[in-house]
Amino acid sequence: MSLQKPWPDPTPVDQSLLDQIRTAVVEYDEAMVLSACSTVIDRGMDAYMAIFDGLVAGMEEVGRLFDTHEYFVPELLMCADTVYAGLNTLRPHVRSRPNAQPNGVALIGVIEGDIHDIGKNLVKMVFEIAGYKINDLGSDVGIRKFVREAVETKPDVILVSVMMTTCVPRVKELVALLHKEAPWAPIMVGGCSMDDEKVRELGGDGAAPDAHNALRVAVGLMSDLRKKVNESVGP
Repeated sequence: MSLQKPWPDPTPVDQSLLDQIRTAVVEYDEAMVLSACSTVIDRGMDAYMAIFDGLVAGMEEVGRLFDTHEYFVPELLMCADTVYAGLNTLRPHVRSRPNAQPNGVALIGVIEGDIHDIGKNLVKMVFEIAGYKINDLGSDVGIRKFVREAVETKPDVILVSVMMTTCVPRVKELVALLHKEAPWAPIMVGGCSMDDEKVRELGGDGAAPDAHNALRVAVGLMSDLRKKVNESVGP
């Protein structure tokens, strides 16, 4: 499954604004992003388009710069503040999807000891647009709380975010407990330097390189798990 964009292709003028928003995020220029987002609203552009092809695209570039050690935590936080400023401007103008039905429930949170939540929030928006009900635990979530919420709410997929490498061992402990207490839900782990190989080492079921692909990967994992359950039950 690929994420279907619920907005039209941008015009050349639209694209110029999207590029401006993306650049503003990368350069953590809050004044520029506010100006560009205000123009988006004045032009009647789709707010989803500005959020994903502007703000999210910019933050994904910031993530790349962080991975290559061109940006560090201070720059990351300033870029995140710029994204939030744009989101606050655009959110009131997001158009509701007609006849939208919940596609499932996702439990999401940042592991204990880590307060960096911009990646989590971007993934959360992708799932919300796709029609998922989100149980957002926030950041610095204790392992026991994560497991307790999973058992009580029975989500279709569990999304764990980790930015700080010092918190990765906690993720491994969390994933082991989740597989034991909530075996019905696949577990995705996201964050800097997380790929499929590293997530498998932690015991997780999958990773996504960016927010746009998180939904596609999650849907695939849920489908695979359902097939395994059906096969074990038999006809």
